[in-house]
Amino acid sequence: MEYELGFDIGGTFTDFALLNTENSQLDIFKVLTTPQHPEQGALQGLEQFLNKCGLDHSQLLNALHATTLVANTLIEHNGALVGLITTQGFRDILEMRTEQRYAIYDLFLQYPEPLSPRYLRRGVTERTDRDGRILEQIDVDEIRDIIADFQAAGVQAIAVSFLHAYRNAENEKRVADIIQSEWPDVPVSLSSTIAPEIREYPRTSTTVANAYVQPLMSRYLQTLNDKLADAEFGGNFYLMLSSGSITPVSVATEQPIRLLESGPAAGAIVAAHYGGLAGHRDLISFDMGGTTAKVALIHDGQPTIASSLEAARVHRFSKGSGYPLQFSTVDMLETGAGGGSIAWVDSLGLLKVGPHSAGSNPGPAAYGFGGMQPTVTDADLILGYLNADYFLGGEMTLDVDAARRAIKTIAKKFDWTIVEAAHAIHRLVNENMAASTNIHVIEQARDPRKYAMICFGGAGPVHATGVAQILGNAEVIVAPSAGVASAIGLLIAPAAFDFAHSYPTPLESADWQQVKALFDDMEAQGQTMLRETGIDKDGIQIMRSVDGRFKGQVHEIQILLPDDLANTNITDFTERFNAAYRKLYHYVPGHMPIELLTWRVKVSGKRTPVAAVKLPSNGGKVTDAQKGERQVYFVQTSGLVPTPVFDRYGLLPGMQFDGPAIIEERESTTVVQPGMTVYVDDYANIHIYLR
Repeated sequence: MEYELGFDIGGTFTDFALLNTENSQLDIFKVLTTPQHPEQGALQGLEQFLNKCGLDHSQLLNALHATTLVANTLIEHNGALVGLITTQGFRDILEMRTEQRYAIYDLFLQYPEPLSPRYLRRGVTERTDRDGRILEQIDVDEIRDIIADFQAAGVQAIAVSFLHAYRNAENEKRVADIIQSEWPDVPVSLSSTIAPEIREYPRTSTTVANAYVQPLMSRYLQTLNDKLADAEFGGNFYLMLSSGSITPVSVATEQPIRLLESGPAAGAIVAAHYGGLAGHRDLISFDMGGTTAKVALIHDGQPTIASSLEAARVHRFSKGSGYPLQFSTVDMLETGAGGGSIAWVDSLGLLKVGPHSAGSNPGPAAYGFGGMQPTVTDADLILGYLNADYFLGGEMTLDVDAARRAIKTIAKKFDWTIVEAAHAIHRLVNENMAASTNIHVIEQARDPRKYAMICFGGAGPVHATGVAQILGNAEVIVAPSAGVASAIGLLIAPAAFDFAHSYPTPLESADWQQVKALFDDMEAQGQTMLRETGIDKDGIQIMRSVDGRFKGQVHEIQILLPDDLANTNITDFTERFNAAYRKLYHYVPGHMPIELLTWRVKVSGKRTPVAAVKLPSNGGKVTDAQKGERQVYFVQTSGLVPTPVFDRYGLLPGMQFDGPAIIEERESTTVVQPGMTVYVDDYANIHIYLR
């Protein structure tokens, strides 16, 4: 067994990447996703892919998987019926939230429905104080009565979230023991395990969300496992976490909420990898697929990581309108802009694109599967950016006439030609993505103009130069096999797990022995998990950090900690904290005491990386890679002009030419606008210089 497989199930396409670990040969494949039963399309696609490569399942050493199923379950509200057991007086915390309005002047403000209905939320007699002292023990009979009620109501999963359980989990664990004895088959999520962090609402929200998706994900992962086993796959099966690392199925089954952003996280990992090969450690990662576009910032060769995120927003671009979740994740911005995003006209007569998507079924009108609404893919086809006869490498033919009929519905409303309407859709979606990217980067105290952009996803290279122009980027990089980059990212990702545990304390009086005990416990758990991925103790790396703030503040910043905690110098720590604070906010308030809240550990182990193979140039000519030309629209030419079309696989290292140009490969197409210059580096990355 000498092959590793990465497969990423997206909203529109399922991508595959197969690595020969002996010679680093990489093969890729792409099929349409089957939304109702995503595992069916993935397994069928895998069968086709292996047959194409002349292999069978028994030759796979590892299978690594990313999925959108968790995110879709939260968005579509088709998860389990969840019962919540919480401290008496706190049953309504899911609706009280933080008592802050994300749009203070909106009289019709909406929030997503709680994932546990009120009649299944029970407050019980128990109490733990903020220092972790048990003031009131669990009433066993009360818990048994609740379990009986939950059974009668058809509850499918139970979440337990008690006040201050992050300081002392005794009462939560006692409830779990009672449930286990009374109802052993029901999955139970404890806040002290899922999100042992301060702030009751986000902690409870995360715990309930985990319970909400757990039964579905357990069945899904079990089905995949069984089907792969039936096909004689005898290797290891791993999942990608939102933090950009892989984990065994056992962990993913217990904490499936951490898979929420698994596919996009894999994309950020591969962006950092190829960006490094292209000579850039600071990048804007731009991933545009069939349903959404994802943007992440790569800084010093690593994706930026956040300690929380928000899912299933009622208003996609309004922070605070979704479910807050507490766990480590690649810090990214997601917008409803993909190849399948639908163009429409609002009540004011303004053109809009997205966030709704045609997905893979019925898909864009050009797919010929019954879709009739105009989409970004239809517009790109009309503008000449896509080749109707070479979509998915020619395995799928696009219907130009159907695309024209769909775009015509927009053109008629504005008295435009079909080409003008198509360009308006293309330009608008670029503007939307650029505006969102600009905000995301600036919020991290960075200047987007100083970053190169690396793009991937099926639609990413089509739109990247347009988005980069608006942002003011000087360079766009198109990685090899950009259309299936997230699947390749699965093969690159390290094995790792992130832990967090709140222990609020003033810096001046911190009990470092207690802190060390917290770290020792989290590190031991992480090492146990990593050994399941085949990494020995000597190959494990540990990184410690803490979230801190000045007293009285609401938000924290994260500070890396030295290995020798017992001899922590408070003066040195204060200087380190102030430096990090100044870098972010450019000002440090004087004489303010520092509070430390949540202690974090990342336990990781390096896997065998995808080897970086330099390619020989062979002295070929650029003209040898040209496969023809076609009419393509550019705003600089104010219309369709004859444009050379190049075969990506014929472009060799060292080749250079000027735009306009179209570069085609099986899974994606790169658009080079007039005035831009193309250069191919030693690793087959395409560099497009905008100025």
